[in-house]
Amino acid sequence: HTLSGAAVYDDYAHHPTEVRATLEAARTLEPARLVACFQPHLYSRTEKLAREFGRALALADMVVVVDIYPARERAEDYPGVDGCLVAREAASAARGRAVYWMPRLEHAAELLRGELREGDLCLTLGAGDVDSVAAALTAT
Repeated sequence: HTLSGAAVYDDYAHHPTEVRATLEAARTLEPARLVACFQPHLYSRTEKLAREFGRALALADMVVVVDIYPARERAEDYPGVDGCLVAREAASAARGRAVYWMPRLEHAAELLRGELREGDLCLTLGAGDVDSVAAALTAT
């Protein structure tokens, strides 16, 4: 839990189907707000699935998208592909709910630290190093 009383969990979800299933399962816990912090994994996957990721993430009450965890890929091989593609798609599907594009993990953690409150459930989602956001949020 955070100092403000929000629950924080990390999940390896790195495909739209997994993201959707995780958010749907979390929703059954009936949090005050369901908050998702997502890190896309791989430029190639983000390029192909940005819309699907956005639609899945839009199930949350608040979405924060950080930049892509490249693993074995290089940004220069995928011009114009970044996490903002996912954030735009999430914003398009979110019907006015808050969606933030925060490329840097530490900025996402800072934003969430100020936003989360008691009763919220925050999920960090992705196969990269987004778990560092969960760790930062729960550090005492």
